[in-house]
Amino acid sequence: MTPNHELFRLIYQLAEEKAPTFDFLPEAGTKYPFIYIGENTAQEAQNNDLWGTVGQTVHIYATREQLAYLDDISAYLETFAKNISGKWEYNLQHTSTNKQIIPDNTDVQPLLHVVLDFSFTYTKKEKNN
Repeated sequence: MTPNHELFRLIYQLAEEKAPTFDFLPEAGTKYPFIYIGENTAQEAQNNDLWGTVGQTVHIYATREQLAYLDDISAYLETFAKNISGKWEYNLQHTSTNKQIIPDNTDVQPLLHVVLDFSFTYTKKEKNN
């Protein structure tokens, strides 16, 4: 498993606790709010696959009337992402979260789109033989 896939899985599990969650943009007609676990990045230290940085972008979509619920989902993810420490093959440590709230007029009804960019450092766990 790669460190970015491990981070993806852990954030997906957190997100599922709060709202319908997808690893793709769902079909038109999907009820709001929903969470889309989107882009991820990884950068290994030069000449070393044992440590580096990883990032995961999370998109949350809701109607403007669901602002309070949107804020609740966002706060939940921001808070609990800081506690992610890795589970399977990597130790993960939260380093930062960048948040944007964007008005979105791509649907018939006006939406709010929250973008959370999570950054983590990772180290590979030692294998126990």
